[in-house]
Parts: sequence; structure tokens; C-alpha cells
Amino acid sequence: DETRGPLGNAEKSAVQWLKSVIEEEGKRAKRIADSDGELIRPKDLSPSDEAGPLSEMERRAIQFLSEITDSEVERTRSGTIRPKDMKSPGPLGEAEARAVLALERIVESEKLRMDQSRIRGGEVVRPIDVPGPLGEFERYVGDIIRAEKQRVKDREANEGKLVRPKDASIKSGLSEVERKAVDDWELLRKEENERFYSLQRFLSDRRPMETDKDSPLGVTEAFTVALVRGPQLIGKVLGRVKELLNSEEVAGQDKDILQQNLPASSGQNSEEDDKRP
Repeated sequence: DETRGPLGNAEKSAVQWLKSVIEEEGKRAKRIADSDGELIRPKDLSPSDEAGPLSEMERRAIQFLSEITDSEVERTRSGTIRPKDMKSPGPLGEAEARAVLALERIVESEKLRMDQSRIRGGEVVRPIDVPGPLGEFERYVGDIIRAEKQRVKDREANEGKLVRPKDASIKSGLSEVERKAVDDWELLRKEENERFYSLQRFLSDRRPMETDKDSPLGVTEAFTVALVRGPQLIGKVLGRVKELLNSEEVAGQDKDILQQNLPASSGQNSEEDDKRP
């Protein structure tokens, strides 16, 4: 589990989910067969021992739609105009309340900005100068712009070599995103390399020529491997021969050094060869 990366965790979760769905559908099919073809919906399975992911998803969807229906019926009866004004708001009321809260924050920050501009005699007050969502967004964009300008200067100081956002002297949102992407990519690369080596070891341990050389598959694989490696071996031999033919005779100080390092018998033979006419 410690060496498993994002792909491994995602695959494990997907396999577990599919396994649960298959088991759940098998139980549902058994109940349909036992009930002479009566339709059994996933939500009708027993939550204790039969229900699975599909059953849970259907129950949640039905509950969500039921809450919206009940809330809208009650809103119509009470004469309430907006869903968020209900005493017990449903999903639509909660969504509207969150949207209204965000808009109110923007409106309040803009009113404060206008008041500050009026106090300063008409001077422009930027959203970043007052608290609010727009100021936070402007600050985020401004950090990126400053970091990119500094990255251009860093590139000039680095003899024109590319400076990536994560290596810039000023950090920003882009640098954090790139750093996170690089870390994830490195983790994925290590995971895939480990998986490749594991697969390679698995295949090498179970090759026919290793497990049973005398079997038809073992003989076929051994013949194929020898047929493939034969030209490679011949090419290496020819390359070595060509290298020896192109080599020059060693003379002078290099020859003396080689003769000193040769065994005694080899040295005597070399001296006899030199004395021969």
C-alpha cells in the first residue's frame, strides 16, 4: 500500500466498486428469479446483507427528489415566494441561500469600495483594497502576474535558460499547481516503473524455456531467442574484428609498458620474435 500511487489507488477503488456492483446485481437477479420475474429495484434489496453501491445511489436520488417535492409543495401551500425563506428549507432553499450569501458579500464589498472612493475625493479604489470575493480574486491574479514578470527577469539572469513557474523566485498559484503536478507525475512514474519491473520479473520466472526446456513451448522459445540473438552476436564479432584490423602497432614507451605488464612467458616469446630475422 505504501508504494501504490494514484493510478493504483484509483484502480483498486474502481475494482472494489465494480465487484460490489456485480455481487449486488447477482443477488438482485436471484431475487427476481425467485419471485417469478417480478421487477426488483436496487433500492428494494435488504440494506443489511444485499444492498450495494447502486442501491445506495438510488436511495439517495429518491430521497433528494422527495425532499425537493415536499419542500415545493409546502412552499406553495404557505405562499412563500422564495425557497430560502421557508422555515425548513429543502435542497433548493439551501442552494439559493448559499448563492445569495455570496452575492451579498460582493455587494457589501462594492458598497464599501464606493464609500472609500467617495471619502478619498473620487480616487479609484481597487477591489483588492477592500475585503471581499472580488478583492481575493484580484489578489490571486495579481500574484500570478507579478510572479510571471519576475520569472522573465529570472530567465534573463539565467542566461536565457527557461525558468519554470515552480522554480521562480516568487511563488504564485501557477507555481503551486505545477509543483503539485510534478509531484503527482513523479509518483505515477515510480508506480509505473515498479509495475513494469514486477511484470518483467513475473514473466521471466514463468517463461517456458526456464520452467520446462523440453516442452514444445520451451523448445520453440529457445529456438526463437537464439535466432534473434544470433545476428546480434555476429554483428558484435564483426565489429570487434573490424576494430582490431583498424588498430595500429604499439611502439615506443607504450610498447615497453605493455611488455612489463605481460607474464614472463609472453615476454620471452615477444623477445624471441624480435630476434627472428
